[in-house]
Amino acid sequence: MVYGRGGRWTEPRSVTAKLQMEVSTIRVAKENNIAYIQIQGKGSFRNAPPVKTFCQEMLREAITHFVVDLKECAYMDSTFLGTLAGLAMQLKQKAGTLYLINAGSHNLEIMKNLGLHRLPAIAMRPLSSKPRQLKELPDQPLEQRSTAEHMLEAHETLLQIDPANVAKFKDVVAYLKEDLSQSAETK
Repeated sequence: MVYGRGGRWTEPRSVTAKLQMEVSTIRVAKENNIAYIQIQGKGSFRNAPPVKTFCQEMLREAITHFVVDLKECAYMDSTFLGTLAGLAMQLKQKAGTLYLINAGSHNLEIMKNLGLHRLPAIAMRPLSSKPRQLKELPDQPLEQRSTAEHMLEAHETLLQIDPANVAKFKDVVAYLKEDLSQSAETK
C-alpha cells in the first residue's frame, strides 16, 4: 500500500508501480574461481541488468563456475530467468557450470516450465562450499531503452532454449521490438 491523497493508504494503480516498490537485494562474491550470487526477495527485470553485468565481469576474469543461491528468492520473472539462461548458454561454450541451489518448489516449477533444466550448463544440486562474505550488488539506474533492450534479449534467449516458450513470449518479444523501434525513431 502507498500513502496517497487525503491521508489514506491506497493500492498502487499499476503493476509497474507495485514492482517499483518491491525491495530485493542481490549479494555477490568471488572465491576460489567461483562466482556466487544470492537473491533475497525477487529476481526481476529490475535487478537482472546488474546481475548480468556482474556475470560478464566474472566471465572476463575467466570464471566459469557460478552458484546462484535461491534460498531467499521468493520469485523470478521471465526477464531474470532469461538472463540466467543466457549465462548458462555462455558457460556451455566455456565448459562451465551454473549451479542453481536451494530453489524452492515454486522456483523449480517456473524454471522447468521455461525449459532451463534442459540447458546442459545448468546443475540443480546442492554444493558444500559457500563464500565467506557476500557484498551487495549495487542497483543500476533503470533507463527505459536499456531496460527494454535487456528484456528483449532475455526473452529471445527463452525462445531459443525451448520451443514451447514461443507461444508464451512471442507477443512480449514483438511488443519490445516495436517499442524499441519507436523509441529509435523519436531520437
